[in-house]
Amino acid sequence: MDVVRAGWTSASFLAYTGALTVLAGALWLESTLSDRYAAAAFVGWSALVLFCAAVCALSARRAGRPLLAGLFAFVSVLLFAVLVAALEDWFGWLSHDSPLHGFHLSVLLVALLTAVAALSALRVFRHPLLVLAAAGAGWYLVTDLLSSGGNWSAWVSLLFGLVLLPIAVGANRVYGFWLHVVSGVTIGGALLWFWHSSDWNFVLLGLAGLLFILFGGAARRSSWAVLGAAGLFMTAVHFIDKWFGDVNPLLLFFGFGGEPKHDWARPLGFVVLGFVYVALAILLHRRVREPVPPPV
Repeated sequence: MDVVRAGWTSASFLAYTGALTVLAGALWLESTLSDRYAAAAFVGWSALVLFCAAVCALSARRAGRPLLAGLFAFVSVLLFAVLVAALEDWFGWLSHDSPLHGFHLSVLLVALLTAVAALSALRVFRHPLLVLAAAGAGWYLVTDLLSSGGNWSAWVSLLFGLVLLPIAVGANRVYGFWLHVVSGVTIGGALLWFWHSSDWNFVLLGLAGLLFILFGGAARRSSWAVLGAAGLFMTAVHFIDKWFGDVNPLLLFFGFGGEPKHDWARPLGFVVLGFVYVALAILLHRRVREPVPPPV
């Protein structure tokens, strides 16, 4: 079976939305069931939910619908992780500490088995989202194994992203998309952890955002541009908030909070940011000549 790559159509949008909605509903259902039933009974419920998702994946594959099959395989992998955790809880092995705090074999086992399940499913269903599941579980496994939260976890995440980057560059272009996403998120998340408390921190964060955008253009990987644009946005919010008054990024389209020093300056700051994005788009288009019509 070839790598599953769905174009952006109404049908593919609805397929992704439907499968991810099923996943969200199933996780919500399992959370409700875990509160109502004892550990042994919850294992049974988790196995039943996983079985239903796996049947959907196999049925779609047999019916010649590889996109749906891969999506439900992704759903099944995450539900498999829930089942493993439920079994450990039944046996009294599962740790209930906060994530990345302390060394717990039970949590490491969940991450390891989830990564193995994702890679196994990838060999059968060839869906790129399974790469995301494997890479995400791999990041958690390595970070939890080598650190216990705080700065050390950020350093491990940064190194994980840097090690993953050349793997992403050399990978199949479709599979590589999610490897680039995980690499960018782990590197960017670590930098944000380190650089979020002073003006110079946000200057560095903005420069990192520019580097992300330039790298994304050179590698023709838009995920880096998205993350870089987010870094520039956070830098802009920080300085607009400091110089011109409080800014709540969640309320940009519904008004601003607080009394501004200059009521015109805050929206003007975001106008300037928008033109920075446009200028970077023109620069990348001229340098890279990405085959995306029409020209910017």
